[in-house]
Amino acid sequence: MSYCTVCGKARAAGGAFCTVCGAPQPLANAAPPPVGAPPSPPVAFVPVSAPAALPPVAPRGGSGLRTFLIVAVVMLLIVIGLGIAGAIYAVRAAKQKAEAALNSITQSVSKPASSPGSNNPGAPAPNDGNDVSGILGNLSNLLGNGDKVDDGIPTISADDPLTPCAAAPLPPQSTARIPLQAGTVVTTAWGLKNGDVENRDSVTSTDATSVLLLASDSKWKDDDGHDRHADATMPIVCNADLASSDTYMTVEGTRIPRNLHGVIRLRLSSKSFDEVTATGKTNLRYIDTWDTPAGTKPTYEGGPLTRVEPQDVPYPMIVNDQRVNLPAIHLAGIMASVGKDPRPKEWLPTHSEADVYVIDDPLDPLVLLLKLKDPVLHSGKFRVETVKIDYTVAKPVNQVEKQLTEQKRAVTYGIYFDFNKDTIKPESEPVLKEIVQAMADNPDWKLTVEGHTDNIGGDTYNLDLSKRRAAAVKEALVTRYHIAPDRLANDGYGASRPVETNDTLEGRARNRRVELTRE
Repeated sequence: MSYCTVCGKARAAGGAFCTVCGAPQPLANAAPPPVGAPPSPPVAFVPVSAPAALPPVAPRGGSGLRTFLIVAVVMLLIVIGLGIAGAIYAVRAAKQKAEAALNSITQSVSKPASSPGSNNPGAPAPNDGNDVSGILGNLSNLLGNGDKVDDGIPTISADDPLTPCAAAPLPPQSTARIPLQAGTVVTTAWGLKNGDVENRDSVTSTDATSVLLLASDSKWKDDDGHDRHADATMPIVCNADLASSDTYMTVEGTRIPRNLHGVIRLRLSSKSFDEVTATGKTNLRYIDTWDTPAGTKPTYEGGPLTRVEPQDVPYPMIVNDQRVNLPAIHLAGIMASVGKDPRPKEWLPTHSEADVYVIDDPLDPLVLLLKLKDPVLHSGKFRVETVKIDYTVAKPVNQVEKQLTEQKRAVTYGIYFDFNKDTIKPESEPVLKEIVQAMADNPDWKLTVEGHTDNIGGDTYNLDLSKRRAAAVKEALVTRYHIAPDRLANDGYGASRPVETNDTLEGRARNRRVELTRE
């Protein structure tokens, strides 16, 4: 047996290489190295080459990247699919919640208003042609019925027969903050691009059945520049409705009946006010007939209102030509709405965000502000705000003379002009007479009449308008009341001397004024 000359392991007979370490081995018949000679160095190991016929092996890194990309794309598609499914689920869930909320709202407002004779069982029922006590109906049937709505709302027309009010007492007004009595005038305003429009409701009389109002004649330009006109009307409000109705209205016009049973104006009903003070909640319905053609259905909103602040909030107001703060209750809520959208020409269900302020007075809870924000009706927003209130007092004080005596300056808000004109309205007579009386009581006084405006319309226009209005007041005092011309001067300052912000209706109303100064 022979052994490997490198590793010393037994080698196979006749093998050219060691089977253990692979070192080349001398043949068996080779002569042994000479004694004493150094051993030969081992031959370097040469690996055996792979067979040329085998195909080259692709690098491992490329296969791993391709697999990673495929997995990533699959995961991305899964994520997108889950996102789409989640969005669809969220939309369906939101729709279900919205429908449930609207259904809840409409159920709370769908109950019919109290009838005019509810406090008097022997009273005759109102005529169906102008009874809107059930005007909201049940809005729950509107969902899912498409654009067209058949809700049984009665049409309103000036040709509807007038049904007398049932006998019902009006709460005593002698101790009311703002008494609802003959001589009370409530001025409301709503804002347009071309200027604020004011309307006055004057109480002409009250009796055992109703309150008779006189709505002022108004002219203005709408946001499109078209001339609009509301003729003076004389609406009738039943005392029974002032006691119990929850359907409110601000619009007057010759296209609707003078007396809409089940509808109140100017104030909340006693029932609604009692609900607010007792529970902090009440239902209110608002109907709007301004753009409703005669003999067709009005638009309307209705829903629960909740008191916002637990205490009264001060509400700035001009009362008998003096700036005061009235204690007011603030209510807010979501109202279900139905009205005409001018685009599809159909009746659509929608909703309004409502804000309402009323005087905290159970004898006469006058509405100071009604604001509705609706995506369909009223071009997205609607706001009617009380800006001035006047009422008759037992021993009136001549405020013009009092201010001129104490301060040498009097601020008056009761001189009214046509929209963007210098024409004095007839409602201005009480203040004009105060000026005349003050000058008669003080024959040595000489006064300057100053005109002031809000900032709508531009400085140049407003300056000219204020000067023309001041001149018109002087002319009325001279020609109608025979005040000597040399005792009066006039000037105008436009919007350059505001006393309130011009960002609100009430602020602009207080900036539109006539001031008097004495030498």
